[in-house]
Amino acid sequence: MVNKPTGRRGRRTAAPLLALVGVLVLVAAGCGGKSADQKARETYANSVCVAIAGWQTQVKSIATDLSAGISRASLQSKVTRIDAATKSLREQIKALPPPNTEQGKTTKQQLDQLESDLSTTVASTKTVVADLQTNSSGANVAAAVLTLAPQFKSLAATAKTTISTLQNDKGDISSAFKSAESCKSLGSSS
Repeated sequence: MVNKPTGRRGRRTAAPLLALVGVLVLVAAGCGGKSADQKARETYANSVCVAIAGWQTQVKSIATDLSAGISRASLQSKVTRIDAATKSLREQIKALPPPNTEQGKTTKQQLDQLESDLSTTVASTKTVVADLQTNSSGANVAAAVLTLAPQFKSLAATAKTTISTLQNDKGDISSAFKSAESCKSLGSSS
């Protein structure tokens, strides 16, 4: 027959045992879970990459069909649409505040640089189209297409390079950029 603890003595031995079980349950619940900060970083990275991926899809769609038969008006339309898509991307990224950390500040600087690079390229494409006269010859339009095609491609490459840089930096935000599904196809970790 087993003696059961009774009275005060039984409560004294059961209390530490219950406390230990409670601590173990809390530790086990925390293992494998993500902290609120980690979830916030992943949400931020995912949002940035979703915005860039959407923009990249638009730019690739707009930049297709740069053939010799394209007109000045259609070139102007393409450049205007790319400019609008790039402005929309800029607004989307600015609406996403980075984590309030040193790495968050670095990430913001890199995204600001991306916005600047994209704006510079778009301004250059607008200049090429503006330089065409209203009644441009086919040769002038063809020359403009030859100038614009690599610029359109460089837009997507610039975004890819920025995401790759963010993924390869050290720290928690880069881990978030590496693990976010929407970032994997944009950067080098795909």
